[in-house]
Amino acid sequence: MRIEYNILWFEDIKSSFNSKKQIVKQIVEDFGFIFPEPRNEINGENIESLVYDEFDLIIADLNLTGTKGTDLINKLRNQEGVYTEVIFYSSDGEKAVRGALKEYEIDGVYCAGRENDDFEEKVKKVIWTTIKKVQDVNNMRGLIMAETSDIDQTMFNIIATVLDKNYLGLRANLAYIIFGNVDIKLKSKRDDFDKFQKNKNIARVIKDNVMFDSSEKIKAIQFIINGIDHELANSKKGDVFSSRYTEVKKNRDLLAHVIEEEENGRKKLKSGNRVLEFTDDFCIGIRKEIQHHSQYLNDLLVLIGE
Repeated sequence: MRIEYNILWFEDIKSSFNSKKQIVKQIVEDFGFIFPEPRNEINGENIESLVYDEFDLIIADLNLTGTKGTDLINKLRNQEGVYTEVIFYSSDGEKAVRGALKEYEIDGVYCAGRENDDFEEKVKKVIWTTIKKVQDVNNMRGLIMAETSDIDQTMFNIIATVLDKNYLGLRANLAYIIFGNVDIKLKSKRDDFDKFQKNKNIARVIKDNVMFDSSEKIKAIQFIINGIDHELANSKKGDVFSSRYTEVKKNRDLLAHVIEEEENGRKKLKSGNRVLEFTDDFCIGIRKEIQHHSQYLNDLLVLIGE
C-alpha cells in the first residue's frame, strides 16, 4: 500500500456520490492517507475491464439505475482475482442489502444503509480493517522508504532549480553553504570534492549521493526557505523545516535498520540506542508528516519555478 488510498465507487446519483465522498475523504485523511478522486462508475458496463489491484476498496450502491444490484454483485463475483473489500449500501437499509447478498459468496463484502451515520460508521470500520491488514513493520518500511525517496527527489529539484535560475540571487550563497557543509562532512571523497570545487562544478556535487546526501539537502532547503520573502516560507524559517523533516528522516532510518521485538504485548522497534513503540498512532503520524512535507516541497518547487 502506498500513501494514496484508491477507491472504486459505483454510484449513479451525482449528489449522493459527492456528499458521501466528503465523508469518506475525511475518514481516509484522518488515518494519514491521501484521498485521490475515486473512480466513479455509474453502472456495471466497465466491470470486466477494470484493474482491481489498483483499488484499496470498492463502494457500491445496490440500486443503480438500469443495473440491478444483484447483477452488479454477480458480475463482481465472476471476476477472477477480485480480493478487494466491497461495501454495498442501499436506501432500503442494511438488512435489505444483507438479504440481497445471501445467495452470493463474495469474500470481504460488507453492508451499510444509505443514511450518513450508518454509512460513515461502516466505511470507517472497513477502511481501518484494510489498513490494519498491511500496517506491519515491513509494509510501513516500504511506504516510508518510497515516499521519502520521492521527497528527496523533490528537494533535489528545488535546489537544482534555485542554482540554475539564481532564484532571488541565492545561487552564490547557496553554493557556498553546500560546499561548506560537504567540506566538513566528507573526507573519504576529498580528491573528487577538491576537483569539483576548483572547477566550480556545483552540479557534480549535488548529484553525488555520498557528498550530498539527504542531510545536506535538508540544510540547503532550509537555507533557500530562509532567503525567500513569501508567505509560503514564513512558517518554515529558522530551522523549522530542517528540524521537523529531520525527525521524519530519523524514523525512516530507524525503520530501515530496525529490530522488531515484543514486550508485554507491545511491539517495539529498536535500532542502536533508539527505541520506539510501533502503534497505530505512530503509523498515522508518519503518513501525515510525509504528506505535509511532500505537499509543502511541491508548492515550493512551483513557487521557485514561476
